[in-house]
Parts: sequence; C-alpha cells; structure tokens
Amino acid sequence: MSAEGTAVTGVTATEPPVSTEAEVVKPEKMEAPVVEAVPDVPTTEVAPVVTAPEAAPVGGVSEPAPVGAVSDAAPVVAVSEPAPVGAASDATPVAAASDATPVAAASDATPETPIPTVNKEAPGANPEPETAEPAAPALVNAQWGAISDSLILFYGRLPEILTAGEHSEVFGVPLVHNPTEPAFSTLLVLQKYLRANEGNVEKAADQLIATLQWRKQMQPVELMAAEHERAAFEGLGYVQVLTSNSEVVTWNIYGGVTDYKKTFGDLDKFIKWRVALMEAAIVKLNLVGGTKPIPDFGQGEDPYQVVQVHDYLNVSVLRMDPDARAASKAAPQVFGSFYPEMLSRKYFVNVPTVMGWLYKATTMFLPAATIKKFRVLSNGGELHLELGEEVPGVYGGKGVDLKDLGDPVKLGNKAEAAPTETPAASAATGDVTTAPDTVA
Repeated sequence: MSAEGTAVTGVTATEPPVSTEAEVVKPEKMEAPVVEAVPDVPTTEVAPVVTAPEAAPVGGVSEPAPVGAVSDAAPVVAVSEPAPVGAASDATPVAAASDATPVAAASDATPETPIPTVNKEAPGANPEPETAEPAAPALVNAQWGAISDSLILFYGRLPEILTAGEHSEVFGVPLVHNPTEPAFSTLLVLQKYLRANEGNVEKAADQLIATLQWRKQMQPVELMAAEHERAAFEGLGYVQVLTSNSEVVTWNIYGGVTDYKKTFGDLDKFIKWRVALMEAAIVKLNLVGGTKPIPDFGQGEDPYQVVQVHDYLNVSVLRMDPDARAASKAAPQVFGSFYPEMLSRKYFVNVPTVMGWLYKATTMFLPAATIKKFRVLSNGGELHLELGEEVPGVYGGKGVDLKDLGDPVKLGNKAEAAPTETPAASAATGDVTTAPDTVA
C-alpha cells in the first residue's frame, strides 16, 4: 500500500494537477454532484473550495469527501472525456476500485438483496412436494394400519409383476391391485416376500414373479384336491391345529416309509404330494380371511406360519437310499424358493446321536435366521415340552393319535395323471441347498 501511495504522490508531483483538475472542473457541472455527495456541508462553503483550482487536489487527498465523491462519482469519471485523468490516476482508481467499488456495490446491492426473486422461486418450488406426496398417503387399508414405504412401493409394482408371472394366485390368495385400497390378504402375501428378502423390493419382486410362474405350471391348489397314490404316501403326512395357540403343525413321518422305491422312486410324484401337504397346512392359516397384519422385517413375528415336525424313528442310519437322497435335495429347493416365510419352527425328533451329520448337513448352507428355527430332539417324547399337551401321546402329550387326524391329502389306489414334469426351483433365488428336507 505504501508503494501505491508513493506512486500517487509521484504522479501528482511530476504532472501539474492543476491543469488536469482544471480540465475536469472547467465544465462546472461537476460541482453539483460534489455538493450532493456531501449534503451536510453548507453549499456556500463548499463551492469556493471545489472551484479553487489549487485546493481541489489537496482536498481530494486529505479530506474524506473526495473519497465519497470518487465512490459515487465513479460513473462520472468513467464517462468523462479526459483520458489523462484515468492514466494519471491509475493507482488511485485501483485503490478506489478495490476499496470503494465493493462498498458501492454492497450499498447498491443491499436494497436488492432481499431479492424478491428468491421468494418468488420458493412458491414455485412448493408445488413439487405436493405432487410427490399423494403416492404414499393414497394407499390405505384401515384394517392394516400404517403401510410401510417398501410395501407401498412393492404393491405399486404388482400390475407388472402379475403380467410377468402370468398368474395371480399365491397360497390360495388371489392377488389383486386396487390403486387406493389394497386387499388385506394381498398385503399379507406381499409382506411375506418382503420379509424373506429383508425388505429389498427388487429381490422380493423377482421371487414373487418366479413363484407365480411356478404355480401356473404346478397348480398347487389343484394338487391339494387331486388324488395321490395311497401305497406311496399313506401314513407319512398329517396336519394338526393346536387349539391352545392356534398353531398349525405338519407331521412328516419319514420313519413310516415302507417302500422307498414307491415313495421316492418317482421324484415328480413325491414333490407333488409334498406340495399338496404344504398347501393343506396353508389353508389352515386362513390367509384369505386374515385380520392381523404381518410386521415389517425385523419388527416382530409373522403370525401366519407353520410348525413342522420331522420324525426319523426307524430311519436307517447305515444306508441312504439314493432316491430318498434325491428327494431330500429337491424338496428344500422347491419350498425355500416358492414358500417364503412359511416356516415358524422345525423339529427333528427321534434323531439318533449318530445322525448328528443330518443336522450339520441341514444347517451348513442355511442362514443364521433359519437355523434359529431348528430344534433337534433325540427323544421324541420331549416334544410336548415344546408344543404343549395337545401333541399325540407318542410325543409326550395327551392329544389324539396321528392316524385319527385323517389324511389331509386325498389318497387313492391309483394316482391321477400328473403334469409332464415338476417345475424346478430357480437357482436365481439363492435358496437352493443340498441339505436334507429342511425347509418343508
């Protein structure tokens, strides 16, 4: 700054300031702006000072009035004709421009900074949330209560899912899309797929589409009403409803198999019977007439699930029939892929200690959340401690014998003709496992 100041004095010393100022002051029109710039000073006193050719430069340097004059009169100097003034005061305009110009800009911009345009834009932005909001609040079901964002999003994709799946029934529930009020039973089914995929809508949609395509080909509801071969499946499966807690239990009595070839030799036939047994249990859950919502993932238990008991009494430990092994691999693929969130707990009972490999193989490829649902009981008589006194006597309870429960699936001397081939589970679902029949 001192260098600049020296330059200014140097300029004023070498070039006659009087002549340059005289040129500027000659058109006495500049007196009026100077007087207006300092309204507090009497006009009669200022006029002689400004008009004095010798005092003008001195006053311009020492008094603050010229600074104000420069800041206010900057446009006048810019418009003024004499180039020498700009050339002679190169240092001065630099200092003035750096100090005074921002002040002037600030003083000029201050009245404009309320910027009505900003406030004008704000009302323009307000309608945007209003147009985006109706999507969420519009979807309501008084019986369900608050519907989560993920379920709303999933439900919104239902039309395209139904189109891709070319089917509209899952677990006996017709999936329907109402833009404003979804059916309660439809929400139940969708929520199961969301929970099975930890709230991931994209994965849930993919799994539901795969399920719809599989059900279109398999026709599980018709399989439940169809007649299955008595010699192959009699005494192997039952369904019971525990009245004390309304739990649905499926009993799978693998120790009752008398002819492995008849039961497991035709894998397609075995899977169809197992699907029919599962569908019979799902009917007892009454998803169509359900009134209790399923909580979001991680927020509570699903009340629409089945308890499974697998009894291995008299199952040979030393040999594993190849047909039975193939069935034990195929069943989990089907039920893990197309029956998500249907298993509450699974009990392996009458499992010999030497069959510890069974449990290890069962849990090796399964997620921790599923493993928590498994229980292994070497003594089947202890099952009543888990499920209550309504279980049959052979399991320590006081309930009826399994045979008295009746066959949940129609059995006949000759099985009806089945579709050509059982649709396989899609490996894309990520639920394929080589463990024994763990999911169903």
